[in-house]
Order: sequence, then C-alpha cells, then structure tokens
Amino acid sequence: MDPFEPFRKDSGIVYPPFSQMYFEKYFYNYMKAHPDPRYIPIFWTENQIPAYTKEMHEARQKAVNTLPKQGLYFTVVQHDNGIMGTQLPKTVVFGLGGNGHIPLPLNYENPELFKKYRDTPKTLFCSFTGSLTHPCRIQAIKQLHGKPDVVLTVHAWTDKIPEGNQKVFLETMSKSRFTLAPRGYGKSSFRMYEALELGSVPVYVYDNLWLPYTELLDWKKMAVLIHVKDLPTLYETLLKITDKEVEAMRAYYQEHRHLFTFEGMSEYVLAKMATIHS
Repeated sequence: MDPFEPFRKDSGIVYPPFSQMYFEKYFYNYMKAHPDPRYIPIFWTENQIPAYTKEMHEARQKAVNTLPKQGLYFTVVQHDNGIMGTQLPKTVVFGLGGNGHIPLPLNYENPELFKKYRDTPKTLFCSFTGSLTHPCRIQAIKQLHGKPDVVLTVHAWTDKIPEGNQKVFLETMSKSRFTLAPRGYGKSSFRMYEALELGSVPVYVYDNLWLPYTELLDWKKMAVLIHVKDLPTLYETLLKITDKEVEAMRAYYQEHRHLFTFEGMSEYVLAKMATIHS
C-alpha cells in the first residue's frame, strides 16, 4: 500500500491559467519510469492549495513517518512557501517557487500556446503585466513609469484570468524587447520563463536570488539580473544593451532550452541526486 496516495489528488486549481499541470505531477509520472526508493511522491502544491487543516497535516506527517529514518530522500515542490507543516527525514528539496535546497525553473509547459507568438516583431521597449505581490515589483515599476515604449499593466492578483486578458498578456510580452520579471510572492516569477519562451529578454529584479542551474549556465548571458538596491539604474542599464547582445541572449536560451522543459528538469533532478550521498 502506498501511504502517499491520499496526498496526490488534484486540487482542481491550476495556476497560472496557461499551465496544463504542476511539475510535481509530471515528475511523479516521470519517476514511474525511473523508480527510486528515495523519492517522496507527494503533490505538495495540490495538497496545500485547499484549506490547510490540522487533520490534513497530521495525516501527511503520519505518512511521512512511515519512511525509514536512515538514508537520504528527495522531493520536488512548486509552492512558493515550500513544504508547510511537515517534518521530513533527511531530504533534499528541489524547489521551483523559492523554497528548498536546490532551485528549479518556475515554469510550466504549454508548447502550442507560445508557438504562434514566438516570432512577433519587438515593437515595445519593455513591458510588465501583473499584480504587485512584492515591494520589488512596486519599486521596479516606478523606475519605468512614463518611459517611452514601456507598457505597464497592473491588476489585483487572481487565479482566474479571463481569456481575453490572457491574449493581451501574451501579445504584449511577445512584442517586448525586455520583460520586467520581478520576484513576486515567491523568490522567482513565472514571467521570467514565459519571457524566455517568447523571445523577450527577462529583467529579473530580486532581493534574494533564486536561480536554477547556476553551475551549468551563465544567467547574465540570457537575462538582465538586477538587485532591488540597484533599481535607480534600471532604465539606463536596459538602454545600453545593443541589438547584437539581445540576439545573443535569445540564442543562449535556445541553446539551453531543454533544461527548462519538464523533461529536462526531471533529468536534472536525477543527475543531481546521483552526485549527492547521504
């Protein structure tokens, strides 16, 4: 009997709306073909989206407590808050949203969605569409407000985005030379990876850096990284980036794009675990 089966149920809520499934579910299916007894197969995000009750926490902890205490385990979590309220044995946590031991890209897969927008001419200098879920976003927007060919659209956070708004979101980002991708509630942002897929250079504004694959990639070759304290120089920094540099950034991402697919992320987790010993 699988003690973790009750904690792999779909919540019925998928965010962002373009997403087809959470990475945790994809990875669970991937692991069926690559079985490893060290993997803790819980859909943490699905399990934590509904009301977080004492009963649920106690049941989840009871299931985790069935694991042998010796040895090393691993799991993946997308939720911005990481794993909430559950004490794990010695476990390597791969986190997408900004919590865990090893970062993964906070992205989703929907190849057909981006295909029609990918080659859109870049007629805007920079854009941002989203909610102000962190002070980094507020400060970044202030720096670009009123600048030429900059489109800034702010709205209240919601997990239900009308289809018309989704289309405008994609059209605007695909037209943008740069896309403002400040951290949100979590340390990362879906927008950074959406921008990369749409051929727009993401501008990652951070206070606490959360980037995957730093041992494999030079992030400055495909994105603009700026600490919140350096935001007063943001506009001038973007103006100095040449067309040739922008094209090189796009090409660098395409060269390493597989790492940002769910398959590539899954391969990375297993490769990383092969180098870690208890």
